[in-house]
Amino acid sequence: MAEFSRLVVPKAPRTSTENVQKKESVYWKSFKSPLFIKSYAPISHVQFSPSSPHRYVVTSGTRLQIYSPKTNRVVKTISRFKDVATSGEIRTDGKLCIAGDEAGLVQVFDINSRAILRTIRAHKQAVHTTKFSPGPGTQILTTSSDTTVRLFDLSTSASLRTFSLHTDYVRTASFVPSAPSLIFSGGYDGTVRLWDARVPASEGGGQVWMGRHGKPVEDVIVGQSGTMAISAGGPIMRVWDLLGASTSRSGLGQEEMDEEVDTGSQYCLKALSNHQKTITSLCWAEAENGEARVLSGGLDGLVKVYDPQENWRVRHTMRYGGQVLSLAVSPNSSHLVAGLSDGSLSIRTRVAPKKAGILSEKVVPSYDALLAGAGSGGIVHQGKEAMEGMKAFEGEHKVGRERKKKLMEWDRLLKDFRYSDALDSVLRKDVTPATTFALLDELIHRDGLPIALANRHDLSLEPILRFLVKHITNPRYCVLAADVATVLIEIYTPTLGLSPLIDSLFTRLRRKVDEELAFQQELTAVRGALEMVFASSQQSLIKPAGVVV
Repeated sequence: MAEFSRLVVPKAPRTSTENVQKKESVYWKSFKSPLFIKSYAPISHVQFSPSSPHRYVVTSGTRLQIYSPKTNRVVKTISRFKDVATSGEIRTDGKLCIAGDEAGLVQVFDINSRAILRTIRAHKQAVHTTKFSPGPGTQILTTSSDTTVRLFDLSTSASLRTFSLHTDYVRTASFVPSAPSLIFSGGYDGTVRLWDARVPASEGGGQVWMGRHGKPVEDVIVGQSGTMAISAGGPIMRVWDLLGASTSRSGLGQEEMDEEVDTGSQYCLKALSNHQKTITSLCWAEAENGEARVLSGGLDGLVKVYDPQENWRVRHTMRYGGQVLSLAVSPNSSHLVAGLSDGSLSIRTRVAPKKAGILSEKVVPSYDALLAGAGSGGIVHQGKEAMEGMKAFEGEHKVGRERKKKLMEWDRLLKDFRYSDALDSVLRKDVTPATTFALLDELIHRDGLPIALANRHDLSLEPILRFLVKHITNPRYCVLAADVATVLIEIYTPTLGLSPLIDSLFTRLRRKVDEELAFQQELTAVRGALEMVFASSQQSLIKPAGVVV
C-alpha cells in the first residue's frame, strides 16, 4: 500500500540579502558545544592573546585565570590581588599579563612564573582599564574612577602622561593600532575623547577631539586602520570618524577647542540602538569570508553581530541566559567566550568545516574488519574485546522499523477526504498563508474545492472571505485567490442578501479587486509612456545615415 503524500508547502525564493543573512547565521551557529564554567564572582573581562596558541585570560573576583583553547581548562591562576581584579590582558607576545583592581593598584605578571614584575600605585580610585601598547608593548594604558587616563613606561613604571579632562569615571580606553600615540577613551560623563601623547599638556591637555555619546560609555574599540572607532553606552552604539576628527582639530588652540567642542557629534557616522538594555562589551571578529564584524553584548542577555560593510546591519543574534558583561572572539575565529554577571563563563567552539575528500557519512566496517579491529583506528582486538565490539556494533546498527513522521492535522483530514474540515484547519491565525494556499491548490487538483466551500453558514464562511480579502492582491497568491473567489461567487450568489456580514465581505472583496484593476491600468499607462520615452531617446542616439559629424 502506497504511503500517503503529505501536503507540500512551497518555499518562497529568497532575495540576495536574505541569502547573505542566512549564510551569516549558519556561520555563527557553527559556534556550538557551549561549555559553561561557574565562578564565584561576575566575569568582568575576557581577552585572547594575539599570539598562538591564543590562550585567553578571564578576570573574575580577585583572580585571573588563563585558559587553554585546546582543552578549555585553566592552565594558570593568578591570585595576587587583595581587592576585586579588573581588566586582565595578555601582551602581544603572550609572555606578560597586566591587570588592575578596585583599590587603584596595577600589576604586571610573568605568565609562566606568575611573579609580579611591576606594581603601579598612581591611581587613587578603582582602575577599569589596563592595556599594553601595540607591538612590543613597552607602554601601559590605564583608566580609573579618578577621572584620569594615564600612560606608563613598562620598564621603569614611570608615568609618561596623564589626561584628565574627563569629568566622571573613565571606564574604558584603547590605543589606536595604526598610531600608538593616539588614545581613544570613554567615560561616565557621556563623552568620548581622542588624545595624542605627542601634544604637550599645555595645548588642550593632550586632547585633540571630543564627541558626545549621550550616555555613560561602557566600552570602546578602534578599527585596525585607525580611521574608525565604536563606543557603547546605554542601549546605544555609535560609530565615529577618527580620521576626520583628528585632522580637523589639528593645530587648534585651547580657546578654539572649547568653541568647537559642541560640534564633535558631527563625526558620528552611525548611531545604533538594537539592544533593550545597556551594552557592556564590544569586540572585533571575522566572518567566514574574512570580512570584519563587530559583536556587542548587553545586559539584556543578547549578543549581536554587525556588518560594517552593509550599513551596520545586524547579521545574527545570540541569546544567553544572563546579563553579558564581557565578550571576546579568538583571533583564529575558533572560540567565542562570554562572561555573565552570575559568574558563568560561556565557551562556544566553532566546528571546523569538513575537509574535501573526507566522507561526511559514517563508514560502517564489515564483520571481518570489525573483528580484526579495523573499525577502531587499526588496533586489533581479540577474544573478549572483539566480541564486545560486535555487541556494540549490533546494538548501534540494530535493524528495526523506521518511525513514521506524525501527520499534520490537515494531512490527516485530507487522508480521510474531509475536505471542509481540512480547509478550516488551515484558516487559523497560527497557520501561514503559504500553507493555506498550498491546501487550496491541493483541493483544486483533487476536484474537492467546491465540496470544501459548499454547505456553509455565515459563521463558517466568514474566515474564508476574510482570508481572500486580505490576500487577493498579493502577487504571489492572487491567481489562486481569484480562482477560489470565483467558486465562492458561483456557490453563494443565490444566498446574497440573507446575511449582512457575508454581504459586506463580498462587497469588500469586489472593492479590493476593482482597486487593484485600476492600479494595474495606471501602471500599464505609465509603462507605455516610459517605453515611448526610452524609444525616442534611443532614436536620438542613432546617427542618421550620410551625416558626417
